[in-house]
Amino acid sequence: MAGKFLIEVTDERLFVPGNEEVLEFVRRANPFAHSDVGSLLLDLGKQIEGASAYSPSYRQFAYVVLHTEAWIVRAIAFGQSGLAFRLSPASRDAALADRGMAAPEIGADWVAFNPWDVDVSRGETRERLVRWCAQAFADAN
Repeated sequence: MAGKFLIEVTDERLFVPGNEEVLEFVRRANPFAHSDVGSLLLDLGKQIEGASAYSPSYRQFAYVVLHTEAWIVRAIAFGQSGLAFRLSPASRDAALADRGMAAPEIGADWVAFNPWDVDVSRGETRERLVRWCAQAFADAN
């Protein structure tokens, strides 16, 4: 996979209506994910019914996503600490008020969270990430 752009090795099942913005982010940024943030997202996904995980290469630390049964991406891990969730407008506003940050580089519906926020306890951060990851999947329905 060395020298390849990740979009070139992304599973074709992700190329469905609704994923245009996140796939454009993958095309533009060619995002790899540190194992810490990728593993965190995988762990969050295990707690959500109907969430499935995908990465073009876990072994080479490519980006990691959680998607629905219809392959609609609802969460992505990238970079050293990039973790973002796709939310409805109402949820997005609440997430922004809950220490979330708009992530327009991924798309209009995306909110990023710092998974290692030093200003709050680990427990509070974990609870926040669990809540917003679950909300991203609830918003899909």
